[in-house]
Amino acid sequence: MSNVHESEKFGRIDLATTAGLQTALSFLGYDPGTVDGLDGPKTQAALRAFQESAGITADGLIGPNSRRELLSALETAASQQDNT
Repeated sequence: MSNVHESEKFGRIDLATTAGLQTALSFLGYDPGTVDGLDGPKTQAALRAFQESAGITADGLIGPNSRRELLSALETAASQQDNT
């Protein structure tokens, strides 16, 4: 399974990196703080909030289930039309 999302809307996001995780969470409306590649408390809190909304274990750790759900959420968001 690939850990990379690519779309015109979001560009290339590699969920194998903390910066990629932070970018994905930010695009999806979860605030991980500054995209700095550091797995700090704001990143973990944003990931837990995403995990809760996705109905998976909300432990703040990025594992295969979280990556799969993030990729799915990014695909869904990328395919939606902007209403601007």
